[in-house]
Amino acid sequence: MTDDPGGRSFAFGSFVLIPQRQLLLQGELPVRIGSRALDILTALAERPGELVSKRELIARVWPSTVVDESNLKVNMAALRRALGDGGPDDARYIATVTGRGYKLIVPVTTGVSPNLAWAPAAGTTRRHNLPTGTTRVIGRADAIDGIRRDFDVARLVSIVGPGGIGKTTVALAVAEHAIGAFRDGAWLVDLALTKDPHQVPSAVAAALGIAGNAAGILATLCKSLRDRQILLVLDSCEQVIEACAACASRILAEAAGVKILVTSREPLQLSGERVRRLPGLGLPPSSEHLTAQEALMFPAVQLFVDRATDRMETFKLRDADATAVAEICRRLDGIALAIELAATRIDAFGVGGLHKQLDNRFRLLVGRRSGPERHRTLAATLDWSYSLLAEREAALLRSVSVFAGVFDIEGAAVVAAMDPAEAADMLAQLSAKSLLVADLDADGIAYRLQETTNSYCQDKLRAGGHEPVARQRHAEHTYVTLERAGSEWAQRPADEWESAYRRVLGDLRAALAWTVKEAPDGPLAIRLTVAGLLLWNQFSLTEECLRHVSHAVEELDAAGLAGTAFEMKLKLWLGCSTMLTREFRHQAMAALRRALAIAEGIGDTDYRLRCLVMIGIYELFTGEHEAGMRTLEEFEAVAGAEDPSVLPEGDVHMGIAELFLGRLPRSRERLERLARRDLRYFGSYAVRYLSDPIVLVRAVLTHVQWLTGSADAAMRTAAVAVDEARQTKHHLSMNNILSYACPVFYWSGAYDECERYVAMLEDHVARHGLVSRRPVASFYAAAVAYARHGSSPDVIFALQRAIGEFRNINHLARMPYYLSVLANALADRGRFAEAESTIRTALDIAAAQHELWCLPEVLRIQAAIAALQGRKTEAAGLLVNALEVATETGALAWRLRVAIDLATLSGDGEEGAAALGIVRAALDEFTEGFATRDLAAAAALVGAQVSAQASD
Repeated sequence: MTDDPGGRSFAFGSFVLIPQRQLLLQGELPVRIGSRALDILTALAERPGELVSKRELIARVWPSTVVDESNLKVNMAALRRALGDGGPDDARYIATVTGRGYKLIVPVTTGVSPNLAWAPAAGTTRRHNLPTGTTRVIGRADAIDGIRRDFDVARLVSIVGPGGIGKTTVALAVAEHAIGAFRDGAWLVDLALTKDPHQVPSAVAAALGIAGNAAGILATLCKSLRDRQILLVLDSCEQVIEACAACASRILAEAAGVKILVTSREPLQLSGERVRRLPGLGLPPSSEHLTAQEALMFPAVQLFVDRATDRMETFKLRDADATAVAEICRRLDGIALAIELAATRIDAFGVGGLHKQLDNRFRLLVGRRSGPERHRTLAATLDWSYSLLAEREAALLRSVSVFAGVFDIEGAAVVAAMDPAEAADMLAQLSAKSLLVADLDADGIAYRLQETTNSYCQDKLRAGGHEPVARQRHAEHTYVTLERAGSEWAQRPADEWESAYRRVLGDLRAALAWTVKEAPDGPLAIRLTVAGLLLWNQFSLTEECLRHVSHAVEELDAAGLAGTAFEMKLKLWLGCSTMLTREFRHQAMAALRRALAIAEGIGDTDYRLRCLVMIGIYELFTGEHEAGMRTLEEFEAVAGAEDPSVLPEGDVHMGIAELFLGRLPRSRERLERLARRDLRYFGSYAVRYLSDPIVLVRAVLTHVQWLTGSADAAMRTAAVAVDEARQTKHHLSMNNILSYACPVFYWSGAYDECERYVAMLEDHVARHGLVSRRPVASFYAAAVAYARHGSSPDVIFALQRAIGEFRNINHLARMPYYLSVLANALADRGRFAEAESTIRTALDIAAAQHELWCLPEVLRIQAAIAALQGRKTEAAGLLVNALEVATETGALAWRLRVAIDLATLSGDGEEGAAALGIVRAALDEFTEGFATRDLAAAAALVGAQVSAQASD
C-alpha cells in the first residue's frame, strides 16, 4: 500500500479505520459495518484512551435528530460485533464506562489514508444483500462450522427447528462467511411474509436483482444463475414449503454453481439435502449451588447475560443469581428469542422478579396451548413480553406488523398515528427488548419484525379490531412514499434510487391487496396504481403493471375519476403494456386515443406528447407508416412550441418512419446527427418515453447503416448499443437493440453472432414477457438455420410459425421482408405455387403499407423464383426494376445483392459483361464491409471476370 494524502487513518490492533472513505479494514479486507457505527468508532479513535460520553456520541452521530439512547446501544453492539469484541468484562477494544460512555482502550496510530489500489471501484456489483448484524452470535459456533463443512459435500443444507430457536441468526452467520468464499457472494431471500406459493420464484429473483415476467420467472431465474457461484439463503420457508422445494430443486438442477441454505420448521425433503436440526442453546444442569462462573460456561446463560447487559450496563451475573438465571433459561427451553425477550426486562424486574414473573405467566398458561412444548414456550414468552408493554408501545408493535418487510421511523409513525420522535424512541425501546430487529443501512436504522413476532402481532391487530385502520394508514403511507419516489427519480443516482425503493414493492402489493379485496377503496387503489407505475416499469414488472392497471381502469367510473389525470395515466400505460405484452390491437389504440383526448382536454402537454409518441409507435408497428409519420409530425409541432427538450424523441421515431418508407439517406442523416448529441434528460436516467433514446437511436441506425452500405459500422454500432443498454439496466431498451441487432448480423452473413444475439433476445423476451419481440427471435433463428443448412420442412415450418406470430399480434412492420424469406425457402424446396403466392402477398403488403425499404429485396426474390422456373426474361425485368427502387431509396446493400443476381442470371456475353459492370459500380461505392457475405460474393464475381479476361 502507498500513502494517499487525501485523508487520515487510525490503526489499532489488526484494524485500520479510514473515516473519509467510510471504510474499516481488518488486514486488507473491508469489514461489513453500518455508517453510524463507523461514526462512533471514528469519535472514539480520535480520542484513544479517553472517555467519550454518550451525550457527545449522540450529538456527533445524530447531529440533527433527536434519538433515544437505545439507538446508540444498537450501533455500539454492531460495532463490538464487527470488531469481534467480547462483553463488558472481557472487552479488547471498547470499554464501557457504566452510565457515562465508552472509550477505546487499545493504542491508536494516526496516519494518512492508505492508497488501496486493490479496492473495488464505485459502482462495482454488490456481492450480498445481508443485513448488518447488531448483536453477537452466541453458542452457535459448532453449528455454523458444521454447516460450512456440510457445503463441502452438499449443495443444499436445511437448518430446521421451531420458531425463535435462532435459525436465521445461524444462517446469516454462515452467509457472512460465504461472501468471500463464493465468487458472486451470498444472498438472503426473506420469505417470512410470502403467503402465495406462486410468489416464491419472484421473491428469489427480486432479492438477486433479477427482473423478469412473473409467468416465466423461474426459468429466467435459473438461466440467470447458470453461470453464477453464490450461496442462496431461503429464510422462513415453512408456510410455502412445497413451492420452496420446487424452486430450490430446479435451481440446483440448472445452476451448478449455486448452493442453497434453507431455514424452516421442516426439511424440504429433496434428494441430497443435508438437514441440521438446531437444538435449544446449551443449558447448565439443574443445581441449587451453581456459581456464576459455572453458569457462564453454557450458551443459554451467556446469551441471557449478553442481552441483559445490553439492556442494563450495570448488570453482572452474581453467584446468588446464577441458579435463577439458569432456571429462567431452562424454563424457556434454551430458545434464543425467548431468552432475549426475557433478558431485556432485567431492568424492570431484576433476576428474582423476572423469575417470578415468568413462572407466574407459565403457570397461568398451562393447559391453554397445544402443539410442541417449544412452540408453547415461545408463545407464552411472547404473551408475557407483550403484556409488559405500555399500551402505546403495544399499539405501535401491532401496527407495524402491516409492513411487508423493512420499515423506517416515518412509516411506523404513520401506521401507529403518533409523532415521529415518539415513534423513534419506542422503536429503539422495542428493539432493545428484542421485539424488533434493527437493520443498519446507508440511511440509518430500519426495523423489521421477526416472522414469529410478526404473526403474533398481526393476530393481536386483527383480534383487537385495529387492522382496518392500520391497513388503511399503511396504504396511504405507501402512496405518499411512491409519490416521493417519483419526485426523487430524476435527482438520485439510479442504483441509489433502486436500493431505496425496491423494498416498497412488497408494501405496494400488500396495500393494493387490501384496498382492492379486503376493504375496497376504489380511489385509493387507483392512486396507488398510478403511483406504482414508475416502480413496475423500473423493475421490469410489465405483466404485474398490466394486471393492476386493467383492474384500476375498470374502477374509474365508480371512483368518480373518469376523465381525470388518473384515467389519462392509466389509459396510457394500459395501451403501452398491452402493446408490449399482448398485441397491437384496437384495444391498445383505443386506450391511447382516450388518454390523448384527456391530455388535450386538461391541457397536460407532457402526457399529450407521451400519447402522440405511443400512437405513432403503434402505427409504425402495425404497418401504418404514413399515418405514423403524420402523428410524429404533430408531435414535433407540439413539442417545438411547448417543450423543445423532447424533440429528439420525435426525431428518432421520424427516423424509423423514414426507414420504413424507404427514405434511407434522410433517415441516416437524421439518426447520425442525433447520435452525436447527448440525449440524456437528467442524471443517470435517460428513459422518459418508454425507452432510452441513445440506445434506440443506435438501434435504428444499425439498420440504416447496413442498408446504405456500411455493414461494419452497423455491426459496431449494434455491439456498442447492446453494451449501453446493459449499463442502463432498462429492459425495453435492451429489447429494442437486440431486435435490431439480429437482422444486421444475419444480413452480413455473421451467423454465429446472429445466433448469439437471437439467444439473448429469446432469453430477454421470456424474462420480461415482451411478446411483441418474440417473433423476431423466432424468425431469425429459423432464418439462420435456412442459411446454414438450406430449406427443409422444419425450416419452412419455423418461418411460417414466426410469421404467424407476427400476424397474431398485428405486428405488421417488415412483414414484406419476412414473407420474402419464406417465399425463397419455399421455392428452394420446389414448392413454387406457395412461393409465388407468398411473394405476391409480400408485394401487396409493401404497396399497402408504403414499405419501400425492403422492396428491392422482395423483387429480387420474386425474380429468383421466376428464374428457378425457367422464366429468365421475367426474372431479368424484375431485377432491373429492383435496381431502380434500390437506387431511388438509397439502399446500396440491396443494390449490390440485386446486381450479383443479375450478373449470375445474364451469364457470359455482352449482357453478362454489362451486368458485371453494374456489380463493379456498386462495389466501388463501398468503403467497408468487404468481409461480409455479399461483398465477398461480388468481389469473387469481379475477380473471375478479370481472370477470364487475362487468360483471353
